[in-house]
Amino acid sequence: EAAEESEAAEESEAAEESEVAEGTITRAEAAEGSDLLEATEFTGEMQALPRELLVHILGQHCACRDLSALAVCREWRFVAQDVYEAHARRRYPPATIAAAQRSGSFLPGNLKRGWRALLASDNAAGGMWAVAVDGQSSRWKHSGRAMGGAAQAHYEARLQLVAWNRARREVEVVVDAYGERDLRPADSTALVVSVPAVARRRAYLGHGQVLTTGYHIARPKRHAYLERGPGHHCCVLAFDDMVVRRAGARVHFVYNGFGAHNGFAVPPSRTPLEGTDYECALAFSLPSASELPPGAKLPHAFFADERLHLGPRLERVGFVSTPLGPDAYDAAARGVTSWSNVPEYALGRYRDPARRTWGVGPRPEEPGGWAMP
Repeated sequence: EAAEESEAAEESEAAEESEVAEGTITRAEAAEGSDLLEATEFTGEMQALPRELLVHILGQHCACRDLSALAVCREWRFVAQDVYEAHARRRYPPATIAAAQRSGSFLPGNLKRGWRALLASDNAAGGMWAVAVDGQSSRWKHSGRAMGGAAQAHYEARLQLVAWNRARREVEVVVDAYGERDLRPADSTALVVSVPAVARRRAYLGHGQVLTTGYHIARPKRHAYLERGPGHHCCVLAFDDMVVRRAGARVHFVYNGFGAHNGFAVPPSRTPLEGTDYECALAFSLPSASELPPGAKLPHAFFADERLHLGPRLERVGFVSTPLGPDAYDAAARGVTSWSNVPEYALGRYRDPARRTWGVGPRPEEPGGWAMP
């Protein structure tokens, strides 16, 4: 009799090992799930509820991280998948879920690479969290001077949108620039990150350059134009995401950058925050360590944690497709006519499309197209 009991115990243990080996749960999760089931009094009566109603109840009252409670048996694991799916569909737009499926990282119905894995990765393969920026302009410092065939020339650029590409460990930004017909390229725009003294390190950026203690220039790794005409450039640029990983950092940008190739490198006697012949404009500031919610970390907290208030001039726009494209940035609605303090001598030449001599975009017959390499 004792031998039979021992044999039964071994079979039970072997079944448990098999269940864990299938990749559905770990022992720790199973133990946590058992405790949570007991604490929340999930009973046999609850299992008798219609599956749709059960999914609704659990989806409303269980946080995603607590759903390991449903992994204590095979039947409840399938209920959990429905709850994970409901969470994911509320959190991510359909196009981004489809993109994750095309990438092969997400397989609906698969316990290892299904809805739970999609939530665990925050759908990194399908999209990214974005924040709209209503910040300062990087202007040409000699506005009003004769230049580019205009008696009073004006050049102005804004950083309008920033998104965190978790899969590539990059931040993508949209720079929208207007000027005369000799407007310089937007694709060399640089970010200048000033960090608190406590966080200063010479190896701060993986893809950038340290100029002065506490100031770091980040140069774009990739770019793509949403629009490019003689006097209007709208460009998406990708930078190393280390620029948004330091609490308390202030992120600025300088249109057309600091490269020696354009003759506007920073003189030794000046700091990057003084810019070139374009101003160095503040785009946004990251929260200090004391401002971060409990357990929150950058960059995720800045882009997606609703507990963190971003302050004025910043607004979360939600989860968008990757890479940033025309569907994420409305160039017409957020274009130069919506900007404040643009001088009338420039804006007046823009408002009349028939006689436009400032902010000239591409001709209608010119081929379009957009792609981020």
